[in-house]
This record gives sequence, structure tokens and C-alpha cells, in this order.
Amino acid sequence: MTAVQYVLASVAQSTLDDWRRVLGDLPGLDFRLGAGSAVSHDCDAQIVTFYLAHDRYGGTPEIGRSQILTNTRGDGSPAIIVATPPFASGPEISDPPELAERMHVTFSSCFNEIARLNTTNPDTATRALIHIEGLDLEDISREPSITALRQALARQNKQDA
Repeated sequence: MTAVQYVLASVAQSTLDDWRRVLGDLPGLDFRLGAGSAVSHDCDAQIVTFYLAHDRYGGTPEIGRSQILTNTRGDGSPAIIVATPPFASGPEISDPPELAERMHVTFSSCFNEIARLNTTNPDTATRALIHIEGLDLEDISREPSITALRQALARQNKQDA
């Protein structure tokens, strides 16, 4: 099974540069500037926030579980949509370590769903898009998001090795 390549994209060069400074040494990570089909043109999967994913591509969100959805809309997004896992409602988290842990769980859950899909259907998802603004990662908080993505990608790379 081929390791999944991840594409990290942003509409802002300065944002992309900041993320690249911290994550640029990780294997299997490509950086792209832009939005929509300009950055997803060769991706067969995209990680999408659960509420948008389920609204656009169907399915029913399940607390704590990522889901693979099929894009049949022809809307320029990849054919495979990976819905992030929703969390149980509760107080808003603002503590950076807690935010980083929640984001790590989110990324890891999505990466695990992609790995499961590829185990069942080899090489179905070989390149997956993670769009910074599309996932509201800048609004959540940059440092915890970067830390979480780094940890999740490092773990995924270790599993793929």
C-alpha cells in the first residue's frame, strides 16, 4: 500500500509560509497556495469539517467518528470527502493544550479513516487535501492546530513506514 501524500493549502502566502516553517521537514507533505480546484486538482480526497461535509455530501454525523463520504456533486472537490469527527457538546475549549489534543484527535481520526479505506480498496486515496481556511484552522488557533497536525502526520508517517 502506498503512503498517502497530504497537501496543505492556504489562500494566504503568509499563512502558508508560517505552517511550512514548522511542518516543512515532514515527509509526504506538499504546500500549495490557493483555493478550490486550484489546489485540489490532483487530490482524490479532502478533509472537510463535519457540518459542511454532511450538509453537502450526505451521511449523518456520529459523535467522535470521522466518516468517508462520496462526492457525486461534480463541484470541483475531490471524489472522497473525509468528514471530521464531531465532538459531544460542552463548554468551548480555549486552553491551547486542550485545543491541540482535540485537533490531534481530529486529524488522527481522519487519517485513520483514509488508511482504512486504502486497506479495503488499495490506493483509493493517495493524495488528500487539508485546506487551512477550509477547516477554519486559523480561527481555531494557529499554534495548537500546527502542533496537532505535526503530531498526527508524524504518527501516520511512522505507521506507513
